[in-house]
Amino acid sequence: MIVGGGPAGCILANRLSADPSARVILLEAGGTDHWWDLRIQLPLAMGFPVGHRSFDWRYESEPEPNLGSRRLHHPRGKVLGGSSSINGMLYERGHRGSYDRWAEEAGSPEWDYDHCEPYFRRLEGCVGEPRGTGRGRSGPQSLQRGPAEGPIFDAFFEAAQQAGYKVVPDVNDDAQEGFSPLDQAVRGGKRASAAAAYLHPVESRPNLEIRTHATVSKVLFEGTRAVGVRYRDKDGETHDVRAAETILSAGAIGTPQILQLSGVGDGEHLRSLGIPVVHHLPGVGESLQEHLAVHVQHKCIQPVSMSDIRNKAKWPGVVLDALVFGKGPGTRNPMQAGGFVRSDFAEGDEPDLMFLLAPLAMNSSEESVEVTAHGYQMHVGVMRSEARGSVKIASPIPAVHPKILVNFLSDPKDRPRWINALQRARHLLGQPAFRDLDGGETLPGPGVRSDEEIMAWVRRTGRVGYHPACTAAMGRGEMSVVDPDTMRVHGVDGLRVVDASVMPSLTNANTLAPTMMIAEKSADIILGNARLLPRRPQRPRLVAPPEEPLVASQAAPRSASQSALQPTPLPSGAALFAEK
Repeated sequence: MIVGGGPAGCILANRLSADPSARVILLEAGGTDHWWDLRIQLPLAMGFPVGHRSFDWRYESEPEPNLGSRRLHHPRGKVLGGSSSINGMLYERGHRGSYDRWAEEAGSPEWDYDHCEPYFRRLEGCVGEPRGTGRGRSGPQSLQRGPAEGPIFDAFFEAAQQAGYKVVPDVNDDAQEGFSPLDQAVRGGKRASAAAAYLHPVESRPNLEIRTHATVSKVLFEGTRAVGVRYRDKDGETHDVRAAETILSAGAIGTPQILQLSGVGDGEHLRSLGIPVVHHLPGVGESLQEHLAVHVQHKCIQPVSMSDIRNKAKWPGVVLDALVFGKGPGTRNPMQAGGFVRSDFAEGDEPDLMFLLAPLAMNSSEESVEVTAHGYQMHVGVMRSEARGSVKIASPIPAVHPKILVNFLSDPKDRPRWINALQRARHLLGQPAFRDLDGGETLPGPGVRSDEEIMAWVRRTGRVGYHPACTAAMGRGEMSVVDPDTMRVHGVDGLRVVDASVMPSLTNANTLAPTMMIAEKSADIILGNARLLPRRPQRPRLVAPPEEPLVASQAAPRSASQSALQPTPLPSGAALFAEK
């Protein structure tokens, strides 16, 4: 039994039901991702399902103490395909250092990049331009490069080089650092969700059953063995379904909630809510990580942006071009180009900043101005932070959303990284390549210059990156939840977890690709298949013993070769505006 029809659940349903001797049932709390529903099928319409009760769980955080006590929205997909049916469709593997860190944190070399990389290739169905040396071309998940064409994108790539960065063929290849057109999960002008890629092609298998509008309230146990689940259908009726094995793939918020409702979690917390404790496992719901993001916006003095797309008279033509001819602006997320760079505080060679460019300005925050005029915007994200939060149920009633707290900006290194991120974003957008396009920065604007003003703006406008993870982390220590070798929940039988919640730490990129890779790899683990072999000879790697706590290493001085890849030192925010 698979609980959750998101990316991980769709992949597991496909791979596990390929064995005709297995009977597989998939339970999804949301509805079907109908082929005719443009809100989830048209890539350009990606903003419509977010916040809609038919597609989104509409989670809201507790007041974030370092963001002015704001409550942040945490969109999560509630439909077949899960968040892959409502997200921005960007596909980013992330840096090899993120996965090598997993191996150390989880205490298993099987989760380093060399062992994960073959599973990326297995899932990828890259089409169009040739990719780098390690990309998959025959996998189920269709991936198309953003065309990233036009004066704004041309200026962006030229500006990146002027700022001292590299323009590379593919940021998903072995060398992530640099800028390139981005992969998006689209096909034939439509969104290529995990349901479209993995589930619908096999939904007619006689040994696979898919039930939608099935909201799981708890795992059923006999002693400490999971024997099935209880769920509520759309009519409010309750059903118990038994299974030899249960796999939770409900995501980094839904999975810990179900575990806690089932009596698996911190015993003291569960008893305080009147929930019988099946197994005390204090790591359930802890260690939540998420990316924080802001948007820098500029006016464009040339009529070359995508702002005309807001003209509703043009929408029928946009839809027709996308769905019938597979072309035009409706076929993509406007953020078609971007890249990864190292801040002055990056550790090793792993980029810790992500920049994405869209050739139009959007309502990114309450402070966005003149978004109907021609403009462009850069998504700015700090992708490395030691801040950790939690997902904790607040009631034994399943319909009550859990308390979500990320603790954004609680890591002492967050402040200097964010200041540096804004300086680098402004430095890039202020290059001569934009001279004939730039009508001035409107967000955050010239009134935000000093370090204190930058941080005050980040606290006012920062929003989630839609990448929650790590709330049922795999590992071997006291706070670990899942065995990295089997994906089984520690201390109980018949229960596994396969989704973003098992990540020991957050990758330095979007989480769609690593979540799908986890599911592909876990399918082999569950089926007992031989693991895919690393593409290159393994390098010696030190894995810390389980009984020793892992301590984050301090940033090492950069070598001359590393420093040569970095831009020249950046002036302060005030100086940047003075120069402009």
